[in-house]
Amino acid sequence: KKVVLFFHAKWCPECRVADASFKANLEKIPANVVLLKTDYDSEAALKTKYGVNYQHTFVQVDARGNAVTKWNGGGIENLVAKVK
Repeated sequence: KKVVLFFHAKWCPECRVADASFKANLEKIPANVVLLKTDYDSEAALKTKYGVNYQHTFVQVDARGNAVTKWNGGGIENLVAKVK
């Protein structure tokens, strides 16, 4: 499976829109992709590890936890387009 971390903040309007888009379009997320929502405000170690300094950031990681790709913003279309 391909794992993508979604750095989400409750106070972030773009994050809420993206989260709603994912929930409304679960069938569009490829079966081999797992999207894990992480709390931007409390996951300091993950933010440091992956160089995340902006909420609404996505980081695809491999089985060993190494970053494969990273992008900011977008919803379901970006998720499908950017996952490697």
